[in-house]
Amino acid sequence: MAGLRGATMVLGTLTLLSFLAGVLAASASEALIAFLCFLVAMVLLPLVVREHRTNAAAARETRAAVAAMRRIASGNFDVRPERLTSTTLSGLQAPFAAMTEALAALFSQLADHREQLSAVLDTMADGVILVDPDNRIALSNPAAHELLGVEVPRDTPLSSVLRDHELRALVTLCRESDQRTYTELALANPRRNLSATATPITTTPAETQLDEQETSVLLTLHDLTPLRQLETTRREFVANVSHELRNPLASVKAMVETLEGGAVSDSAAAPDFLARINREVDRMNTMVNDLLELSRIESGQSELHREPVDAAATIAAVCTDLEHRIAETGVEVTVNIPGGIVALGDAEKLQQVISNLLDNALKFTPRGGAIELCARNAAQDCVLVEVRDSGPGIAPEHLPHLFERFYKVDRSRGDQGTGLGLAIAKHIVEMHSGEVGVESTQGTGSTFWFTLPRAP
Repeated sequence: MAGLRGATMVLGTLTLLSFLAGVLAASASEALIAFLCFLVAMVLLPLVVREHRTNAAAARETRAAVAAMRRIASGNFDVRPERLTSTTLSGLQAPFAAMTEALAALFSQLADHREQLSAVLDTMADGVILVDPDNRIALSNPAAHELLGVEVPRDTPLSSVLRDHELRALVTLCRESDQRTYTELALANPRRNLSATATPITTTPAETQLDEQETSVLLTLHDLTPLRQLETTRREFVANVSHELRNPLASVKAMVETLEGGAVSDSAAAPDFLARINREVDRMNTMVNDLLELSRIESGQSELHREPVDAAATIAAVCTDLEHRIAETGVEVTVNIPGGIVALGDAEKLQQVISNLLDNALKFTPRGGAIELCARNAAQDCVLVEVRDSGPGIAPEHLPHLFERFYKVDRSRGDQGTGLGLAIAKHIVEMHSGEVGVESTQGTGSTFWFTLPRAP
């Protein structure tokens, strides 16, 4: 009976080690641990059989050692077997303890690596989806959920998650060709442009023959939406600049040709043509300067020299600079600012913001109308500046676009400037960590406003 119990104990030990080897064989490091466990089993086998034939005490120690190994196999690396006193087993005490410590250290290292990999996946901007050989989701990260606009739960069929047929076709093509494949697609909901790369991952399952392989697919998603928006903005910018330059250039060319045709000797027409050419050249020069200024601001090359700026003094200086223009328009301009309103910012650039807003109001306020410039301390330690006019107002559909480059509410009017003044004002205010906006009702005028940090 003792021999039978010993053989049973040995088989139990070998079974446990085989199970542990199977569990740990998921990676190269874990396979090494399994091999070490196998070597220990080979050492224990002859010793245990011989010891069980001669010593009942050794049998008890062996059972205790096997129980300790079972607990170790379950992940409890703090376990140590009782002191082995038998002649045959006593030499295994130290190696057993050393092996347990090595296993604990390696498993801890593997756990750290898994946590690092999980942290990387969770913080990646690109979406990652691993599709197993059965076409089910094996792994995904939060970026994939956000880019696709749907939940990507684990162990769900790919077809129930990816509604876009192009992505499903990409995964199928990658698996069939066993090659990396790439595509770009536009999602309708949410509206996004994505690039998708499918990479085959071939593995040999442990339960199959060596010549039987399975292919998983690693799908990576990259958001191209900002890039496509930038390309669209660039195309629109080139088209707008071309349009804004073509009109005055065509006008100048026509007048020059008229002068060459004999009008230059006409004492009445020639001065008028020359004055109009001069205005068109000034208009183009203004647009080029505005474009350069906007480019410097957007590229971060324009620096701010922050200092306390008195709102009343700054607005008064702008009104003085535009005094001749105000007189020409026949619009009454008033300033309503209490004393002690001081903002923190670049005085020269803030004058440019106020000048652009006032010039815009002068363009659209009819003769005999009124414009009021106000400033006051507002909540959250900021200064609020407003430019109110009694013009015709702005239709609601135009309001969200007023601060875009080259946007004009009425392109039929030729005196609306370059269409860059409000865009420049917006960028300067945002450089100061402020906000800019507009409120308008058709028939009752408009109020353009912006905020600035209050000086301490």
